[in-house]
Amino acid sequence: MGIIVRQGFKSSIVSYIGVVIGIFNILILYNQYMTQEQLGLYASTLLTFPVIYMSFALLGVPSVAVRFHSRFQDEHSRRQLFTFIIITPLIGLTAFALLYLLFKPLYLKFYLDHSPMLVKYYYVFIPLTVGMVYLLALESYSRINLRIAVPSLIREVGLRLANSLLVILFGFKIISFDTMVNLTVVSYAVAIIAMLVYLRFQNRLFTRLDFGFVKHPAFKEMYRYGLWVLLGGASAALLPHIEKVLLPAFEGGLGSTAIFDIASRIALVISIPRNAIVMISAPIISEAYARNDIPHIDTIYKKSSLNLFIIGTFLFLGIWCNIDAIFGIIPKSDIYSQGKWVVLMVGVSRIADMMTGLNSEILTNSRFYRYDIVFMLFFTVLILGGSQFLIPRYGYNGAAAAALFATVTYNVVKLFFIKSKMGIQPFTIGTVKVLLLAIITYAAVYFIPAPPSENLVWVLTDMLIRSVIVTVIFGGGILLLRVSDDISAGFSMGWAMVKSSISRKK
Repeated sequence: MGIIVRQGFKSSIVSYIGVVIGIFNILILYNQYMTQEQLGLYASTLLTFPVIYMSFALLGVPSVAVRFHSRFQDEHSRRQLFTFIIITPLIGLTAFALLYLLFKPLYLKFYLDHSPMLVKYYYVFIPLTVGMVYLLALESYSRINLRIAVPSLIREVGLRLANSLLVILFGFKIISFDTMVNLTVVSYAVAIIAMLVYLRFQNRLFTRLDFGFVKHPAFKEMYRYGLWVLLGGASAALLPHIEKVLLPAFEGGLGSTAIFDIASRIALVISIPRNAIVMISAPIISEAYARNDIPHIDTIYKKSSLNLFIIGTFLFLGIWCNIDAIFGIIPKSDIYSQGKWVVLMVGVSRIADMMTGLNSEILTNSRFYRYDIVFMLFFTVLILGGSQFLIPRYGYNGAAAAALFATVTYNVVKLFFIKSKMGIQPFTIGTVKVLLLAIITYAAVYFIPAPPSENLVWVLTDMLIRSVIVTVIFGGGILLLRVSDDISAGFSMGWAMVKSSISRKK
């Protein structure tokens, strides 16, 4: 777990810096200068729809690269793999663009009544999708070389800072909203150039392509695997954003989408550590399968589950115990505090996903990878059915409830499948300890009286007190009981560095 922890830690730091910038953008900057409908478009759908589109256009390239990279080890074959990663998305992007234009009448019919701005910016989604496709393709190439921190810096921090600058320019009326949207597309082109420069600096960039990958012994298997992953990858990209796709088509349109987006983003802070660990763990799991080292996979499974459950629960407690204060200090809180229960439901669904560990990565890298497609389709049916039933009745709260039900059901089913087929499962006695500590911590904070909401000093003081209690009881309990060796070791290392730094100053 050493390299996983190191790279995952670096990427998590970068991701959280990006989250801080993103939260500032959405809660303060966007709120300050945009209408609710503009915020719903720019913060939610403009950068969500291309994520879904690119999952089809990529043709499963990132997953294929991760699974088969161990069979491309010498420089000649690495050049072939790089060529495969660069060229294959061109085919997918061509097919996407043709289908996207072909289904324009259906798109217009779906969104025109409640979200006319989505219709106005219909064509912007094509270049945005192209930019996202190649940014992710290059990031996947860097990932198989076990380098994720700088790509995360470019994507999580660089692009968000670009968004900040553009919104400020818009807010000061230096550029129009249309120009801001167009320059957002340009920012992805700049990010791709930055990725290419980084790969060049790492001596991983090949300026001469080699199409010999089509004759590589693994190509036929890569092709078959990629077709299966295509459906699963598309579903995986669609499912976290399905609410933002459906909500604009119902009453409330982009306004309801904005409320849901702000609330869900607060909760999704919880899942950032999982994203970082997944990025660096997937290649290692793939290599372990190549050696048929199931015990090593089981170790990663259990450690990832426990560590992610601890981190996710700690973050969730910090958020939920302060949720009223969080909404109270943001602009237009009377509008966006309506999404309070969205935070709870999305947060619990993220915890459920994290505590089941790297089940998707273990499944997709195994000989049972085809079943992952079945599970994804099952998940899709659950969330689409639940959303279609609940959104018309309960709006954004219905969307969150549908996501919670589908996520828990999906993970439980997949958990039992992995146990029955591979004989491994992610839970330990540490899982029970974490759950008990979480209950005790929330009970301790629950009875603290709320401060006067109009007094900012009291609100911030209350947040500090609650956060300290969560840290002392939950965080202290995790360390005192030595629930996780990795977290205890990381804390000891950090504490030793702090003491060493203090000693040097003296």
